[in-house]
Amino acid sequence: MNVLSSVIDPRMGGPQRRSLDVATRLQERGIETSFLIPTGSDEFDDAATEAGFRTHRLSVPRIRPPKRVAETLKFLATFFQVVKKITGVIESESIDLVHANMSLNFQTALAAAETDTPLAWHFNDTLVPTPARQIASVLGRRWADELVVAADAVHDFYFPSSTESRTLYAPVDVDEFDPETVNADEEHLRAEFSISPDVPIVGTVGNLNPIKGHKYLLRAVADIVDHGQKVVVLIAGASLDSRQGYYQRLQDLKSSLGLEQTVQFIGFRSDVPELLSLFDLFVLPSVAEACPMAVLEAMAMECPIVATSVGGVPNLLPGPKYGWVVPSEDADALSAGIESALSAPEQRRECATNARERVESEFSLSACVDRHESLYRDLTAELSAE
Repeated sequence: MNVLSSVIDPRMGGPQRRSLDVATRLQERGIETSFLIPTGSDEFDDAATEAGFRTHRLSVPRIRPPKRVAETLKFLATFFQVVKKITGVIESESIDLVHANMSLNFQTALAAAETDTPLAWHFNDTLVPTPARQIASVLGRRWADELVVAADAVHDFYFPSSTESRTLYAPVDVDEFDPETVNADEEHLRAEFSISPDVPIVGTVGNLNPIKGHKYLLRAVADIVDHGQKVVVLIAGASLDSRQGYYQRLQDLKSSLGLEQTVQFIGFRSDVPELLSLFDLFVLPSVAEACPMAVLEAMAMECPIVATSVGGVPNLLPGPKYGWVVPSEDADALSAGIESALSAPEQRRECATNARERVESEFSLSACVDRHESLYRDLTAELSAE
């Protein structure tokens, strides 16, 4: 079976990483994948090529927010030309199935429909503005042979309840994120951040972006400190060039709340498994998510979790036996959840153990590969039966 996996962003992100990891495992099952990657960054193309996969690079303009009118006009002006080029790839490569990753992957979806190639259209976020969301919803139901969503909340965002879809959660590598094999030097890490051995560490991981809800975490921490709780908070994540104003606002808020000795912004980290093993508690304060990888990675590392009830979080943590889930955009609720978790070490351990078991059975890379294979074989079998 030959699968064409298409993305609309050439950088290396969640959908790209999932696609590449899954494709590598599917080779062992007789399913070959090639990748359609837009021109621009070579990050994903380099990773796919290094892994031995065939890639196709095309200029694929995207529909953009209203302020970026010129780019949207380019998307419209070149739309059918791009569709024709993708159609050529599908036909010349004898593609059996197209997997259109990402919600606004319009050109690839139409190319699959025009060539009568089975199409799995994978919707992966809940941040698309209303006009584009409505267009994607209509075209998805019209062109896709199977609608795929990254979490149940993504289905609810795009489609009526009567619309059928298949949920494919993002996978976590349970071998990389394994508390039994990650050798973290806690003493060294505490020394790096100047944290005493007796002080609990609360942490979060995610680029500094408003949807990650850091301001609610800061306000929650200020409340906790006011209640007399000793704690240090580590915020790991890159300060993006496009978000420098947001980063400065967070620094100003940290200062105004008197958290200079409590909260540390530690920037991008390549040692996330080691950090998670250091945290006494992982917090996801997001205001919007689909299926947050940071939560899955914390679950895999047996790091207790307090997370806001956004996107797929309630599916990942479906009850108090797995962690603490609180309303989003509510610093008081977040504060209460963190305080409750910190005051219950035995419950934290039980939740962490249960969460690891859940990841292994439901959200591992192996489980994700199984679900991709089932999707692909179901779609091609349906075509053969027609």
